[in-house]
Amino acid sequence: MDNEISIDLFIDIFIGYTKNKDNGALGLYESIKENLMTLSTLSNLCKEYSDISKYIYNLSEEDFKLLKNFFDIGDEKKGSYNGILEDLKELSVDQKDNLKRFERHVKLSCHQRDYIVNNFTKVSDELKNVKGEIKDTENKVGNLTSNVSKASDEMGKNRRDFDKITEKVKQAKSKVNGIYSEFVGILGVFTALSFALMGSVQVFGNILKNINTPNVGNIGYVLVVGGVYLLLIYLVIMTLFIGMKKVFKEGSEYQFNRAFTWRIIGTSAVLVLSGLGLIVIHEFCLT
Repeated sequence: MDNEISIDLFIDIFIGYTKNKDNGALGLYESIKENLMTLSTLSNLCKEYSDISKYIYNLSEEDFKLLKNFFDIGDEKKGSYNGILEDLKELSVDQKDNLKRFERHVKLSCHQRDYIVNNFTKVSDELKNVKGEIKDTENKVGNLTSNVSKASDEMGKNRRDFDKITEKVKQAKSKVNGIYSEFVGILGVFTALSFALMGSVQVFGNILKNINTPNVGNIGYVLVVGGVYLLLIYLVIMTLFIGMKKVFKEGSEYQFNRAFTWRIIGTSAVLVLSGLGLIVIHEFCLT
């Protein structure tokens, strides 16, 4: 079974549980616990963000509402996920992390779908209003043909109305294009930030795991790495915001906060220098 089919299966199980949990079906609660236990062991599956988003975007409205209720983000606020997760006492730290990754991206995909649907609904309403105004204008033009004596006066008025309608059509098209740009930018920033933060946590986890007997030298090494990594993470995040600014408004430049940037640089320098100092002290004591 490939990842896409597996993701579809687990999401359908969550939807089915939310739909049937009030019917008192025997073994339903134990079944959902077993499925969550199985999901927690599938690390690669929990990171298949594109497949998760794809399936959630294609759910029907009813199933989408049931999925949001399962994760306690729907309007009814009758979720089950957190309560079930508390009952799974036997989960290891890695298994809990896998479920948290899966939960975070499911919620992110749900919020993104709501955002897209709401914006398209607004644009559709505006387009309906534009069509109504165009129809009114056509009726006015038809009346002009039956009244030649008023043709010159009405032509000027209809010309102005037509210009307004054309401008509204252009604005509606611009909003539709803006929605695509905003969605791509937001999705890219969220995804990149998620990877950057998870990567930083994993790096420090690996560093701390290798320090079995803490001493002055090891602490200095951690401070040096932390200072350098703080500066790198800041540069990555700023690069993302600069790129998002260009997507939203072509030709504009992102304005850095100089005071905050210097604080980041200063903090990084203090960590690196402190770490180097501790390493030197440790080496001196060994000699």
